[in-house]
Amino acid sequence: MEWGARITLAVLVLLSFFSVALILERRKFLRRKTDPVSLTDLKTSLRKGQALPALTSESVIANYWALLSQELSDSPSDVIDRATRSFLSEERQKLEQGLTFLATIGSNAPFIGLFGTVLGIIQAFGELSAKQGSGSSSVMSSISEALIATAVGLLVAIPAVIAYNFFQRRVREILTPCEILRDEYLAFRRQKD
Repeated sequence: MEWGARITLAVLVLLSFFSVALILERRKFLRRKTDPVSLTDLKTSLRKGQALPALTSESVIANYWALLSQELSDSPSDVIDRATRSFLSEERQKLEQGLTFLATIGSNAPFIGLFGTVLGIIQAFGELSAKQGSGSSSVMSSISEALIATAVGLLVAIPAVIAYNFFQRRVREILTPCEILRDEYLAFRRQKD
């Protein structure tokens, strides 16, 4: 394998390690930010005028529930709405941290692999012209080695894209109940007033 393909493969392996580390970290982080509490239970408590249950976890909905029930309980509706938007923006930023890197790896790893393949094919054609017809088997061998870079690029990109899409969906699943709860809370407050 020639130097161009080796450098390309080294870059792809390095990107793969970073990608796997980020995937594991985000998985653990998003799991901590998810609460098993049911949105339906919170909405029912709110509608029935029952005492708001205390949620004890690191989850986004528990933090939002604490914000609504303690800090904003006596605030006007427009303040609650603005505070909610600010809270959700901050949480989204925390939840999506590093996902751009996954998307970048997913979209660019195939191109890096292709670059290694092109370098390998250029090298193979250089060998062919130097040997003038006697080295076709070595050229084919060089081309097949060069194609490994493209395969590795795809191997790095596919899990990164899958993880990125999965984590984006999880972020929406974590934040949407807070938005629903805000709307329910504001509707309940208006009805009560």
